[in-house]
Amino acid sequence: MDPVRYITALILVGGLLALAIWLLRRFNFTQRGFNQRVTIVSHVGVGTREKLVVVRFADEEILLGVTPHSITRLGSVPLEAVPDGNSDPESS
Repeated sequence: MDPVRYITALILVGGLLALAIWLLRRFNFTQRGFNQRVTIVSHVGVGTREKLVVVRFADEEILLGVTPHSITRLGSVPLEAVPDGNSDPESS
């Protein structure tokens, strides 16, 4: 195989691999057919390697602080007390 075809094939395979990884992360392909007990509702980065994560488990949403070395429960709210996100907070 000549070098041009070899390099082209290598770039094509690398591009397809990068596309597959991006699609998996973007659309969060998990076991959608199964009833999941724990779901990540939201997350936000608060530092270079630290983030806040809201996890829904059973009948509550739990706020977790996540660092490279630990996960700390910061608080929780019963699920019935969580706003559904459809109402505009500025209009009330």
